Amino acid sequence: MNRTKILVLEEHPLTRQILVFALGRLGCNNVYTAESADQAFAVLKTEKYIDILIFDIRMSSKDGLSFLREASELGEIAAVIFTSSITSDLCVAIQQLARLRGYQVLGTLNKPLCLTVLKQQLLKYCLRVPQVASLQVDEVHSATEIQQALLGGEFIPFYQPKLDLQTLEVVGAEVLVRWQHPRLGLLRPAQFLETVQYYGFLNDMTLRVAREALCFWRELNMTGKMSLSINLEAEQLGLPGLPEIVRQLLEETAVPARCLILELTEAGLLDAPITSIENLVRLRLMGCGVSIDNFGAGFSSLQRICEMPCSELKLGASFAQSVTLNSRTLAIVESLLLLARKLGIQLVVEGVETTEQFSLLSALGCSIGQGDRFSRPLSASSFVAWLHCLNRYRF
Repeated sequence: MNRTKILVLEEHPLTRQILVFALGRLGCNNVYTAESADQAFAVLKTEKYIDILIFDIRMSSKDGLSFLREASELGEIAAVIFTSSITSDLCVAIQQLARLRGYQVLGTLNKPLCLTVLKQQLLKYCLRVPQVASLQVDEVHSATEIQQALLGGEFIPFYQPKLDLQTLEVVGAEVLVRWQHPRLGLLRPAQFLETVQYYGFLNDMTLRVAREALCFWRELNMTGKMSLSINLEAEQLGLPGLPEIVRQLLEETAVPARCLILELTEAGLLDAPITSIENLVRLRLMGCGVSIDNFGAGFSSLQRICEMPCSELKLGASFAQSVTLNSRTLAIVESLLLLARKLGIQLVVEGVETTEQFSLLSALGCSIGQGDRFSRPLSASSFVAWLHCLNRYRF
């Protein structure tokens, strides 16, 4: 963290001094201080760019929300840590407002300051990739290159385990595509998926990755024990003949339909045309599971969801990440658990990152969880190794 530029905006001299001292103990020596918004803007003008801003939203010299807005317009601060003592619902709302303005939100520091919590929040910081660099990466993904990647088997499945939160048994995995690029290394979907979709290769890529994943599942002899979840985009759901394509794929790989779950984003389902709904019904009649992914992240229509033949709801990661901080999130998760039980639908919580989140969700009665607390997405060989050592590992 020596090269990370940190700005501490704090009106109270003692609190400001404590923060600087704590940052120094954590190896953060590139620290600037300001006791007012005007001083903070002066630092920004001089330094041009700040990695992390640590500040109290309740400033007397300037409205903290106005400072966030003006600083975001300048684009000179990448991430923020809040130190304000405010209610949890206001804290969550302010954090969301900061995210919408383009900041990476690392968390909130409560008083008295905990060095361990500060360290954890600093470690969350990810360097923001300049827009120019992003465009340069996109430019190399030509239609020819994607065709070659498809022919060469460069699009590969990674697997993120889904666990029973009550027993810690593995109950399945979600397939996440990666591009093993010969020159750029391992790429995540955000770095290529839009381009693949733009050139019309999305269906080919999905089919190849799904076939490889299902063959792997059969070879592991997992077809009687665990489900495999594969993501579909909204446009793919309306594909003519989709149920027959899935049927043939299952027959080729000798995987029972009950082992396959097709994950569809909530946003794509809310405006689904009649062809998509018919495909969903046919897939369910075949025995496949249908999951509504990232549920609750958008503007959910409960009536529409009730009409859909889904067998699983996957709560967006924001729920798991705020359930220990916000009483309202806790109440929503409890209510959705009850709703899912009443409807006979499986509820899966994504984005479980900490032991505290896992313990609370388990105590609430959540049955299935997924997230970095248990495992990041893994290659096929790493997933096998992870399964082998699972019995010796204690969460």
